[in-house]
Amino acid sequence: MNYTVKWLPEAELTYALVLEYLEENWTLKEIEKFIDRTDEVINFISQNPEQYLYSRKKQSYRAVVTKHVSSYYKIQSTEIELLIFWDNRQDPEKLKL
Repeated sequence: MNYTVKWLPEAELTYALVLEYLEENWTLKEIEKFIDRTDEVINFISQNPEQYLYSRKKQSYRAVVTKHVSSYYKIQSTEIELLIFWDNRQDPEKLKL
């Protein structure tokens, strides 16, 4: 079963911030690679949502997009809610879901 994927406002904002950072510090090739990798991960999540690490504390799943960026999401009845894109180098205690 494929789930539909819903981007919550916080996910849209944090994804845009990651892209903004990449535009300032990396090449177009790296940006395209990140976008492609994000699309791959989201596609995989929609087909296999329980394959990634689940956190009871945060009541969400974590999918590593790159070694520096993860995406957090929740599974609702027939859809996946993308919650946030997170820079893994930040203090995990600051992550509020």
